[in-house]
Amino acid sequence: MNKIVLGRAAAGIYEGLLGKLHGGEWPAGTQLPTERALAEECGVARNTLRQALDRLTAEGLLERRVGQGTFVREATAPGIAGLGRLATGRHMREASPADLMEVRLIIEPQVAALAATRANAEEIARLSEALRNSLSARGLAEFEYWDAKLHLAVFEAARNGVLIDYCLAINAVRDEPAWYQLKKRSVTAETRARYDTQHSDLVAAIRDHDGERARAAMRAHLITVRGNLLGED
Repeated sequence: MNKIVLGRAAAGIYEGLLGKLHGGEWPAGTQLPTERALAEECGVARNTLRQALDRLTAEGLLERRVGQGTFVREATAPGIAGLGRLATGRHMREASPADLMEVRLIIEPQVAALAATRANAEEIARLSEALRNSLSARGLAEFEYWDAKLHLAVFEAARNGVLIDYCLAINAVRDEPAWYQLKKRSVTAETRARYDTQHSDLVAAIRDHDGERARAAMRAHLITVRGNLLGED
């Protein structure tokens, strides 16, 4: 995906709109206010607002319907029937942070090892792009978006459709408003810097096709995430 480069004003509007999407204020299917109304609400010119909307549309978060307006897109559901129910099943919806992180620690280090052995140049390029965007993200909402993209790119590099569906289900839970608020409380400038370093180590290991290093990097990262979410030392 070609990232739309935004000016300072448009970037601020983009961050605010992204927060509404990830924070649950605008759930899937919501019709956005008109550009004129939204521009007045945000206190910017319509062309500035349009830049932010264009980027959200390019990222697949919004869709424009001719003659109707702009709407929040429905999340793409996992393709396999059983895992397609995973994201909406009771256990997944009601999963505690401890339960979800336990599952992630069981599965994702091995996925990272697989990605390191299987990733081709195109898949490594997607990983590198997601890393660059996460490192330059302004604010939590944008960081969370690219963090999810980076982890999905690891799964895609592992080239196993069942595992990719698992990742999509996990990401669907991470998009829930309650989870976003939990991350908002747990991510500080210090933890964000640590995540950046760990993501960089992970991508470097996959780029070097070092499976054991990638496994260790993913495990270390998830242990850090679990500690921050659960308030562990």
